[in-house]
Amino acid sequence: MALDDEMQLIAHLLDDIDQITRSAHALYRSYPPEIRVEHSPRSAAACAYDHMVAHAERLWVDRRGIVPKEIRGLKVWIIGPDAVLRFKKMDEDGRSRNYPTKQAKNYDRGAELRGLPAPAVRLTAGYLLDATQAEFIRAQIAKPLGPGIVDWCAAIVPPSTPGERATWIDVTREKRF
Repeated sequence: MALDDEMQLIAHLLDDIDQITRSAHALYRSYPPEIRVEHSPRSAAACAYDHMVAHAERLWVDRRGIVPKEIRGLKVWIIGPDAVLRFKKMDEDGRSRNYPTKQAKNYDRGAELRGLPAPAVRLTAGYLLDATQAEFIRAQIAKPLGPGIVDWCAAIVPPSTPGERATWIDVTREKRF
C-alpha cells in the first residue's frame, strides 16, 4: 500500500491526533519549572506519552470504529479493520527515540501480535520538538518497518481557519536502514 492510501485510513483522525499530541506537550510544559528541571529527557517523554494516551482514551472512548487495545504494556488503537496506531515522541524522520522493547520491535516490523488484525498497517503518531526540547514543531505520523526504520513520515498540517480540517504533507527525507 502507498503512503496516500495508508494515510487515507486515518485521515478522519488528523485533527484528533494533532490535538492529542499538542495538548500533551502543552500540559507537560505547564508543569512548574522547578519540577521540569528535575526530569531527564526520558522522564519528560514518559510524562508527555502518558498525557497523549489519557487524552486519546477520553477522546476516543465511544468512537465508532476505534478499539483501544493494550498488549502487555503496548497501548494501541485499532482503527477500523486496516490500521493500528500508537503514540510516541519522534525525531524528524518519524523514528521513535527510545530503546525499543521486544514487543515494540515486533509492532514496528508488523509481526503478529495477539489481538491485532494481522494485515493492518502499523502506524505511529507523535510529536517533534525543537533542539531545546521545549517547543512543539509538529504532530506527525510515520509507518515503521522495524526499529529505527521508517517507510515514510507525514506531518500534520493544522487548519488555518476555523471550520477547516487538518491535512498532511509528506516530510520523508530518506529511508534509514
